[in-house]
Amino acid sequence: MLNLVFEIILISVLLLTFVQDVRHRAIHILLPLAIAVIGLYFFYEGEQIYMTLVHNFFFLLCIFVGLYLYLLAKYRSKISLLTSIGLGDILFFIAVIPYFSTTNYILFFSTGMLFSILVFTIIKIVSKSELVPLAGLLALYMVLLKGVSHWMDLNFYNNNFL
Repeated sequence: MLNLVFEIILISVLLLTFVQDVRHRAIHILLPLAIAVIGLYFFYEGEQIYMTLVHNFFFLLCIFVGLYLYLLAKYRSKISLLTSIGLGDILFFIAVIPYFSTTNYILFFSTGMLFSILVFTIIKIVSKSELVPLAGLLALYMVLLKGVSHWMDLNFYNNNFL
């Protein structure tokens, strides 16, 4: 019963993240915090391996270091990583770490980026903003994944899709 309550809260917070990011191109800091807390509850409830959190965080760190090095090479001067990706986006990526095994986190990251590109292409027709609501689009993607996982009885932590 408690798991169902947390699932409903999670879906609500993810949908709120989507709406807020699309409308304002920013999310409140409590949204990724709530996502992370619920994720840690499910992580500990499922008695998962702690090193998975470290591996997922290390993967994310490698991505951000690579992005920073790319920006250094592109602009040939020191630049803040936050000029190309929002703090809310970074916090969202960290917040969803407990929901996936390492291979599935990499898959979520990759397919989530493709999903975001496709959906933003459609959003750009309606909205003239050049800012991508990345955290919001990934939150919507995660809602869709949660729906698929319940419909097909999948566990994105234990099942490896790669």
